[in-house]
Amino acid sequence: MRCLALLFAASLLLLFPPPTAWATPGALDEFGGHFDEKTRKYHYHRPRKDRRSRKLSVLSWVNFKKNGVVKGWVEKFERPNALWIRLDYRPAYIDLSSLVSESNRDDKKELLRIWMKHVSPEETGRLSKKFSTAFNRRVLYELRRKASGKRVSVHFNVLGGGARRLRGMAFLEEENLNLWLVSSGWSFYVLADGKNKYDKLFREAENHARRKKSGIWRAIK
Repeated sequence: MRCLALLFAASLLLLFPPPTAWATPGALDEFGGHFDEKTRKYHYHRPRKDRRSRKLSVLSWVNFKKNGVVKGWVEKFERPNALWIRLDYRPAYIDLSSLVSESNRDDKKELLRIWMKHVSPEETGRLSKKFSTAFNRRVLYELRRKASGKRVSVHFNVLGGGARRLRGMAFLEEENLNLWLVSSGWSFYVLADGKNKYDKLFREAENHARRKKSGIWRAIK
């Protein structure tokens, strides 16, 4: 009798496999999904409500918008004009990485590069070739010491067309990193990026750095 019951149960499993058996082959990761090598897409298997709430804890939108807020960790600086961040939630990375070029993402390590708005240390340091090289090294050193490994929130917008990059304003808790670059004399305030609600603060920060002869202002008479 017991054998018949087991055979009956096995036949039911063959006819009506559990939902996980219908999924695309591949072990689920900690985020409740997996990357399908055949389709080159990420598949979710968690309930929709859970996906939405988890994504919103990292990214301010579920469906694509031209701007938003992303939260992560500062992973590295390769150039003084941009930071690389690591996201806590892979599906959010998958969404954002599809919007940027290969040079602005690292799919293996799941890092995104975000170019910083209203600042440009590289352009600022171009008083001379010799000075530019030393200045960029110093700015990178100061940025790494200031922000590497720290939690960051970035208010970003997506640049389409040939650029395909994210541009943003980075915040270490409540401190505006872009504004810090200007107030420390590591960058001029770049007006070409357009108007912004921090305009007055940027102007005050630049005047402060000029008065204190900080950073680039030491070389300007």
